[in-house]
Amino acid sequence: MRDNSIWMPLLAVILVASALCVIRLARSSDVAATATAARPLKAPPTGPINVAFIISKGANVMDIAGAWEVFEDTMLTSKGQPWTGGDDMVMPFNLYTVSDSKDPVDANGLTVIPTYTFADAPKPRIIVIPAQRGRSDAQKSWLLANSKTADVTMSVCVGASMLAAYGLLDGEEATTHHLYEQGLQQRYPAVHFVGGMRFVENDKISTAAGLTSGIDLALHVVERYYGRTIAQATADYMEYHSGLWKNPELAAVKKEAASK
Repeated sequence: MRDNSIWMPLLAVILVASALCVIRLARSSDVAATATAARPLKAPPTGPINVAFIISKGANVMDIAGAWEVFEDTMLTSKGQPWTGGDDMVMPFNLYTVSDSKDPVDANGLTVIPTYTFADAPKPRIIVIPAQRGRSDAQKSWLLANSKTADVTMSVCVGASMLAAYGLLDGEEATTHHLYEQGLQQRYPAVHFVGGMRFVENDKISTAAGLTSGIDLALHVVERYYGRTIAQATADYMEYHSGLWKNPELAAVKKEAASK
């Protein structure tokens, strides 16, 4: 006669493990759907789209430069078509840095002089938060106030820790650099940090994974404003050949590459 005292607990373990796998897969699908189905954004009828980069001591250069270059290189004609040369060129994004003061900021050896302080910065429609060490009351107050009215507030790499520290990711899906995901999850249990994603978008708050992931998220923001054709033209101008800004789910992209 079979000893059920051995098999029944084993079966229970298998069933629990299977259920956890199903839940994890469902969550991954939900995150992927969120990241690719964010609502389109409406560009203003006149004037530029202000893009504010929050910087402080230890700001990561790649986190700043990747997203900055995307917005800087977005160019279209007055009729909304991709710019391919000539005088009819519109650069829709106005970029600037903002910090506690206008004193030079040490960005890991690169000196950056902030354009504005939190007291005098123009109102942004996009806020970019690179990885950095600085925290201040002025920074927190400015971010909490302006994230309410901005179209997009996006972090790059462990810039997500600022959003999490200020409560802007509570109850939301988010991503960050893969080496810091577990630590941030333990520190901010109200946030659901996920891996395997180049970026994750919620309605107004978006998070990119490590370093160069900010390029992909920024290209996706451009797409939300101006459509895929303009975003692709921007990527082409940058000679950036990754397609992860179109589909941020790393596993799907790897599977597609393996099938070729």
